Amino acid sequence: MNKLPTALAGLASLAFSPIASTHHGFQPHFDPNRLIEIKGTVTQYELINPHGFLYIESVDDAGEPIVYVCELPGRTQLARRGADQTLFTVGETITVVGFPARRDPYGCEFGTGYFADGSSYTIRSTDDTQGQFAENREISFEPGSSRSIFGTWIRAGLSGSGPRTGGDSITAAGRAARDAFDPIADNPVTRCEAISPIENWGPPDLATSIREVGNEILIYQESYDVTRSVHMNMDAHPPDIEPSNMGHSIGRFEDETLVIDTAGFSAGVLSMVGPDALHTDQMTMVERLSIQEDTGRLLVSWVVNEPIYYSEPFTGSQELQSTDQEISRYDCIPGSPIE
Repeated sequence: MNKLPTALAGLASLAFSPIASTHHGFQPHFDPNRLIEIKGTVTQYELINPHGFLYIESVDDAGEPIVYVCELPGRTQLARRGADQTLFTVGETITVVGFPARRDPYGCEFGTGYFADGSSYTIRSTDDTQGQFAENREISFEPGSSRSIFGTWIRAGLSGSGPRTGGDSITAAGRAARDAFDPIADNPVTRCEAISPIENWGPPDLATSIREVGNEILIYQESYDVTRSVHMNMDAHPPDIEPSNMGHSIGRFEDETLVIDTAGFSAGVLSMVGPDALHTDQMTMVERLSIQEDTGRLLVSWVVNEPIYYSEPFTGSQELQSTDQEISRYDCIPGSPIE
């Protein structure tokens, strides 16, 4: 891939610049209010999901050799931006400006890399900590025409997220569970497990396929290779559900809207947006999937009832764009050399 040309101005002044804001999945691992500058040689480049890693050999203040490990987006997200194994080359010199890891003095989140030929590549802006995402090739839609929920959908960048309510109604039991939760060690994604249905609608640059097969609607999401089966020939959940983080789903159509009723969750994490929200095995969820008449985009809204940890329902929504991107396997590899 061609690396984008840019100027190399102002690197020395970046060492400890304040950052205004951050994305929710980033802050537990990295300090958004500090920057780190790393100069060295690329020794290894891992292009894997859920995160890639770049290893840079450098020296410390005493001149001793050290190796920094900088975290990158996953293989699928980088591929949607046109990146591949040629983005970084073992043996090339590089200067990386990024965000220091909270628990590892030699860990970082990659911000911008500056190459010896004068080009650069930005993954997360060092001005406002915003991730850089692919531009979606949205399939055109004429207002007044029809489109079904079936097809391939994607969240383009950080767009389309609606307001979420209910988080302020946390109970004493919910607060105690949240206080005992470690957002790094207890995060399901470190084990390559999807968090919850509502979180799986939201990852940027990861696609979702919806299709009908017999009496089921199958929702395949690239994020952690999740396949949800919505049983359209059931009026109630069976009594012997095997609990899981995605639960058991039954569905029905109300006009053109697919209504999905899900129960049978195992206790776990509902959302990593803002303060971590946990749930018990008593949680239930109703999702509604519909096409917006003016844009042809898929609107997913939900109401979550968690009677033990929250006194009010969780509500929220996510808008997805149609896409001609091909679905690919995620093939998550667990573990993180930074944490």
